[in-house]
Amino acid sequence: MPIFGVPPMMQNFMYKLSEWNPQLLREIKGRWQLRNILLAVAVSLLSQFILFIYCQTQLPAQYINSYSSYEITHKYCTGVTNDFNSPSCLLDEYDRVIINWQLWSQDVFTLLSFTAILTLLVGGAYLLISDLATEERRATLNFIRLSPQSPESILYGKMLGVPILLYFGLSLAIPFHLSLGINAQIPLIQILCFYGVLIVSSIFYYSGALLFGLVGTWLGGFQAWLGSGLILGFLLLAKAALRDSRTGNYPFTIFHLFSPNYFLNDYSGEFEFAGIHWFALPLGSSLPIMVCFNILVYLIGTYFFWQSLNRCYRDKNATMLSKKQSYLLTSCFVILTLGFANWQSQFLDKSYSYLGLKENLATLMFLDLGLFLYLIAALTPNRQTLQDWSRYRHMYMYQKLGKSKLISDLIWGEKSPGILAIAINAIIAISCLIFFTLVVPGSTSDKLIVLLSVVFAGSLAIIYAALAQLLLLMKNEQRLFWANGMVGTVIILPPIVLAMLFSNPGNQPFLWLLSVAAPIIILYPSTGYIPTMTAFLALLGHGGILGLLMFQITRQLKKSGESATKALLAGN
Repeated sequence: MPIFGVPPMMQNFMYKLSEWNPQLLREIKGRWQLRNILLAVAVSLLSQFILFIYCQTQLPAQYINSYSSYEITHKYCTGVTNDFNSPSCLLDEYDRVIINWQLWSQDVFTLLSFTAILTLLVGGAYLLISDLATEERRATLNFIRLSPQSPESILYGKMLGVPILLYFGLSLAIPFHLSLGINAQIPLIQILCFYGVLIVSSIFYYSGALLFGLVGTWLGGFQAWLGSGLILGFLLLAKAALRDSRTGNYPFTIFHLFSPNYFLNDYSGEFEFAGIHWFALPLGSSLPIMVCFNILVYLIGTYFFWQSLNRCYRDKNATMLSKKQSYLLTSCFVILTLGFANWQSQFLDKSYSYLGLKENLATLMFLDLGLFLYLIAALTPNRQTLQDWSRYRHMYMYQKLGKSKLISDLIWGEKSPGILAIAINAIIAISCLIFFTLVVPGSTSDKLIVLLSVVFAGSLAIIYAALAQLLLLMKNEQRLFWANGMVGTVIILPPIVLAMLFSNPGNQPFLWLLSVAAPIIILYPSTGYIPTMTAFLALLGHGGILGLLMFQITRQLKKSGESATKALLAGN
């Protein structure tokens, strides 16, 4: 049917778009309006103009008194650089300062690139999370779920359509950006590689934003600000870390891979990743190899995000990951981070140092802590799911059919508690850390200390998982909020209190070994060593805490299963 006022070619395009992805057409029609287009054009051009004027103010004065008694230096001058000073300013025949336009263009190019990164990733994530929150609040998301479209089609449509004006505004800056890169004598292939990494990174961050929008509805109006704020903080932290060359020698290098700013070279033509190694392979020596590796990392992360998106979109009560997917995620993560350990100096160059081993292990365990906090959130079922599981589990036991299936269900089951799965994931991570410890040259005593710290780290992960599961069994309607708050408090508060009461961990090592700081206390004891009996008692304390939590969880599950089964049998 013809649409009056719309050219036939545009009508044909809209028809094909509606056939390919109706959700994308819905999002575009709601946003692609003349007023919004003009506003996007105005904001984009005005932002480019303000950035250009600001960078112009950083140039030296055009005219300088050539008879001045002292030498004038400036970053953008072209004279000789003395010591740590800026280059001296040289004048042309008209007494005007000769400006290093290549360096200036390089700086403007870098500033515009970082601005585009923040705008695309942070702004786009905010729009996506806010849109999903609005759909959820208006109850239109459930209506969309009932449509015959696949979850992938709907979410692709949102990813492409919701930030459509943002894409349009950024595309208007491409000519200015390209001209700056050419003036800075940056090879076109490097600029195109940066664009490619930026596009893939936006897919990764937008996938994470969609997932956060689906599972974080309990945050209310704060949800979009929190999600975009976390991305902003991470990108700023990664940019600051690029200035510290020490982060490139340890597993924290993985932070750089998730910042497209990592692929902007400096004036000398060197990239920040030039010295990066992965399992001693010099990835940073080749731009194409590094770009391909970075894109592969993004695609792996995007794959797991979309596995979670499919599960959470189809069923709001489903966990973000199945247990099988969690084992694969942990394996990929620990192998990736382990590759960035300082293998070059620790193993191949034979320049072993216990300090280097400890620093590598400390950073690896810190990264694993972040992974396990995500796994706890992704694998812990809610109260209703556990009640259903415990009811059917109790019926199987009543019929004497379920004893042989319990372990298998806890390892692979969709609705069973996730504590055993967290323990298996901890074993996977610990195995990789033990492998690294064993292959690195060193004394047996040093390796035993490292292994002990790894055991404490795994024990803490299981305890936090059990605590989260117990809190989610509460009848309180705000149990999700309480679970997140209490787990965060248990992680953060004890070290703060202990630091206030006992500034020196050597005074009360047993109490410190019950906190999240236990692995670090083992690696870096303030008194030079941790008594064997203290470590043994602390491990018993961990076992006692875990046993108490498991007892409470089992008791509540058994109680809910029995009551539900009795009600069901009575009804029959």
